[in-house]
Amino acid sequence: MSANRRNLHQWVVFGPDWGRHPSTCQHLFNEMLGAHSVIWVETVGLRPPRLTLRDLSRSWQKLVDYVSGRRNRTTASRPGLTVLCPLTLPFPNSRLARKFNQWQIIRSVKRACRRLGFKDHTLVVTAPSHCDVVGSLGEGMSLFYCPDNYALWPGMNAHVVQHMEAELTDRVDAIVAVSEQLAERFKSSGKPVHVLTQGVNAAHFAQSLPARDSGQFEIVYFGMIDERLDVDLLIQLARRLPQARFRMIGPVLIDTRRLRELPNMRLEAQLPFADLPAALISANLFIMPFVVNELSKSCSPLKIKEYLACGRPVVAMALPETQRLKDYVHVAPDPNSFEDAVVAAFEGRLPFDLEAVKLMIAREGWEQKAQDFLEFAETQRRSIH
Repeated sequence: MSANRRNLHQWVVFGPDWGRHPSTCQHLFNEMLGAHSVIWVETVGLRPPRLTLRDLSRSWQKLVDYVSGRRNRTTASRPGLTVLCPLTLPFPNSRLARKFNQWQIIRSVKRACRRLGFKDHTLVVTAPSHCDVVGSLGEGMSLFYCPDNYALWPGMNAHVVQHMEAELTDRVDAIVAVSEQLAERFKSSGKPVHVLTQGVNAAHFAQSLPARDSGQFEIVYFGMIDERLDVDLLIQLARRLPQARFRMIGPVLIDTRRLRELPNMRLEAQLPFADLPAALISANLFIMPFVVNELSKSCSPLKIKEYLACGRPVVAMALPETQRLKDYVHVAPDPNSFEDAVVAAFEGRLPFDLEAVKLMIAREGWEQKAQDFLEFAETQRRSIH
């Protein structure tokens, strides 16, 4: 969206940390900066922290961000963006912690709204725990932007999350979901529900073209290395194709010792979004080897369109969102078919229509998604006011 357009809206948005690794919601609002004013509120997640190096490091980082104000400084150059990092406690199952977080967040957001002259803004929340602040921030309208079914995630207290989500659904004015499967869960709420599928920054990932021959067929997965992955399938693939190199790029949330024992399997740390295309330039094939279960079927993986924007073939398990892209992605109904498709790609036998993929990706950019989101929000504001 052009930065020359007049300031159309004021938004208060609750989401993950801005810029650490862009979320779906961040991609949307990144397109609006310059034409819209955004207060982005970083809050803690729904899963209580565990005594792991990753969780302890993350908690320490949040404390440093709050005390130093570093998050504000790192985003100060973005026109129209204000990032808040309220001091909050990462214990969503504790009533006392929720009350403390509610007080801290409301206090911090209201102060920022007064300073920036926000009045009658639109509130956008992205997690069930945000139910505690809806209706308390002076918003003219509120939207629940739902990117996932959080109650299904391992480590969550499903009962607490479902209760929060029901309370949130009751309080907001409308709901935006990233897939038909997620939207279906809210159809009985009586609230307007809009489906806005994932977008892609096509120009960013096209930087991985043209592919560079590394001398070894390279099979790549990037994203969360978590409970959705079929580790047995990955091991079987690596053993069947010892000549290929397998790269798994992303934060590790599961035990990966069996994967690390494989000589042709590399696990690499999560990369900054800006650095991803350069790291993917030697990839020959992208894979999404998920176990097909209730958790994975509820997901709308952002990475599928990012894979395709790199201009390489993609093999994915048969999930609702991959089925929707079956004209561009090789969708495998079971692990054996998945394995056969990967072998076919290795042998140069897997069809891939690059021109058709480019045409589809060109229609799925975040700028178009942001415009769709804005049109829905404006329609809801008119119906309210």
